[in-house]
Parts: sequence; structure tokens; C-alpha cells
Amino acid sequence: MEKKGYKNPLWVLVMTVTLAVAGFGLPSPVLAPLLLDPAQGMLTPEASDWSRKVWLGVIMGLFPLFQLMGSPWLGRLSDRHGRKPILMICLLGVLAGYALMALGIALRSLPLLLLSRVVEGFFNGDIAIVQAMAADLSTTQTKARNFAKISMGINLGWVVGPMLGGYAAVISGDYSLAAWLAVAMTLLNLLLVYWLVPHRPPVAVTRQAPTLSSRQLLLQPALLPYFALTLVSYGAIQLYFTYFNLWLVEQRAWDPAQLAQATVLVSLSMMLGSWLGGRLARHWRGSSLGIVGHLAMASGMLLFILPSHWWGLALTFIPAGIGMSLGGLAISVAISNRSHAEQQGQAMGLYRGLTVGSSILAVVVGSLVLQAGSEWPFYLATLCALASAAGFYLLRRRADQRQQLAPCA
Repeated sequence: MEKKGYKNPLWVLVMTVTLAVAGFGLPSPVLAPLLLDPAQGMLTPEASDWSRKVWLGVIMGLFPLFQLMGSPWLGRLSDRHGRKPILMICLLGVLAGYALMALGIALRSLPLLLLSRVVEGFFNGDIAIVQAMAADLSTTQTKARNFAKISMGINLGWVVGPMLGGYAAVISGDYSLAAWLAVAMTLLNLLLVYWLVPHRPPVAVTRQAPTLSSRQLLLQPALLPYFALTLVSYGAIQLYFTYFNLWLVEQRAWDPAQLAQATVLVSLSMMLGSWLGGRLARHWRGSSLGIVGHLAMASGMLLFILPSHWWGLALTFIPAGIGMSLGGLAISVAISNRSHAEQQGQAMGLYRGLTVGSSILAVVVGSLVLQAGSEWPFYLATLCALASAAGFYLLRRRADQRQQLAPCA
């Protein structure tokens, strides 16, 4: 049964993350064409192809860099002062960031576009806070199912956002329209949170859960292996998505609408993976979800670069999307289960920070291996996914060995 005393139903949290991710996903299909196409005027016509890719990498990397800084801090504040007020502060900051992005695109101002990514990234701790709220709402038995529903909301946002943003840019011819739509969607999200999410006092700190810094929480023996898996697993995901659009623009000459369609297909597969994860979690151990999910992820990422037709690409999205959802669900539930109730916001904030912090490594390492060929980031992503599956297997073996030794002790 769900915990009593929390008046906020789960559907409100699902709706919140759907709108949050949709707002973030709206401008995503236009960033690659905006920077790579000289006719768009974001960079000077004399800018080289290499410099355009570097600036695209910087713009993509600023968001996770500042989310890595902001998410753990904002999550910790939500533990101390309550989830709702900090969630509203996050949404106000993201709203300001999207407004700066819209102005930056409309004015073709690279500094404004860079500043928008800084503001958006720092205040984009709302998903971590919602995950902490879902943990507050759950028991050990229902947590995986509730986290799977939150994951479905996130993936639904990736369907709605990029589709609206890509088609808005193509139909209107105005790339800033996608960012203005993100402003409107975030404003709607802010109002719905204000009206529908009740304020719940923070959980009192107990002796069992001493106040820890983010570094101390990261180094907790029960949590450190799963934080390491977060970095490796989402390193694979970020490599895949960072060079996903670049590959399709360079190798297939796709426009923003086609990029949005591809993102939607991946997101639908991820929604299917979240649905499957919520049901498999009733019968499977978390480690089984992690192993199977990362193996499926590896196969989809490796096959992505092979097809030359759209239907072949679509087939690769199925194992990749399902695997990413199952792997992410296994890691997030493991971290939540091993964290005290008084530290859920901080733990989820650190988890979300690491998921996007892996984007920084993806950009840096991916840009290096890109020199060997445009397919190499996908080879590296496959290796990271296989390493994550191996990590879950080793953690499972260690847990089984401890369980066997427990009666002897």
C-alpha cells in the first residue's frame, strides 16, 4: 500500500516531469541545424566545420555541467525546506533560461544562448525533486513501479517536446518559436505545481541519517558502486544522444522535423521499457533488470550506425530505448533503496547530477574518438553499456556471496 498522509497523487508528479522534459526537449531538434548550418547566421559564415561542432559541443555540455552543480544542492534544500517550494524555484529558474534561449536564437546572439544553457542547467533539479517525492510516496514494494511511472512521464515528455519543437521550426521557419513554446509549457507546469501539489513539511533528521555533504554521500560504501554505474551507464546514453543528431545530419542530411521523429521513436521505445520495467520489477531482482537492460542497450547502440534506411534505424531504436529505461530504473531504485528517507532529495539530486554530468565526459571523450571516425562514439557507447551490465553482474554475485555467508556469521 502507498504511504498515507501524502495528499499528492502520483499522476501529478508524472504530469510535472512530462511538462518539464517536454519544455527541455522543445528546442533540442533546432540546436544542431542552428549551429551547423551557415545559413542560420548563429556563427559567422567563415566559421569552419570543426569550430561549429566545437560550439555545438560547448552548448550541449554547459547544461549538464551546471546541472551537475545545481541538482545535488537543490535536492538537499528540498530535504531541509520541503519539496514544493524548491520545485517552484527550479521551475522559475528554468523559465528564465528558456526566455534567454528564445532571445538568443531570435537575435542570433551566441552569448545569450550560452547564458541560457547555464541558467537552465543550474535550475533543472526539478526531476530529482520529483523522484524524491515519488520515493516519499512509496513503500519498498511499490517504489520500482512508481519510479517506472515517473520514467514513463519523462519519456512522454521526450515524445511531445521534440515533436512540437521540430515541426514548429520547420513550419514557421522561426527557430526561436521552439524556445518560446518551452517558456509557455514551463509556465503551465509552474501553475499546475502551485495549484495541485500540496506542501509537505520536510522529514526530521534522525541519528540514523546524519547530515552529509554531497561528497560524503557519494562515498558511502552502499551507494558508491551504484553512483559509479550511473556515470558509466549514462555515459553510454549521453554518447548515443550527443552524436545521434550529428550522425543523422551529416550522414543522412535530416532536417529538424526528421530529427524530432527519430527522437520520438526512441522515446516511445523508452516508454515501452518503463512499462515493462514496472511489471518485471514485481518478479525480477533489480540486478536482473540492470543486466538485461544494459545488454539490450548495447545491441541497439551498436546497430544504430549500420542501416541506410529509416525503417532499419527505427528497428535499432527498440532495443536501445527499452534497454535505457530498464537500466536507468534499476540504478535509480537501487540508489533510493540504499538512502535514508531524510536524504532522498540529496541522493536523487546527486544521481541526476551524475546522469547529466556524464554528458561532459561524453562530449570530451566523444570529440576525441570522433577523430577516428563518426561511428566511434557509438562503439564507445556500446562498450560502456556492456561494462554496466558486467557491473550489475558483479554486484549481484557479491550480494549472493554475502547472503550465503550470513548464516555462518
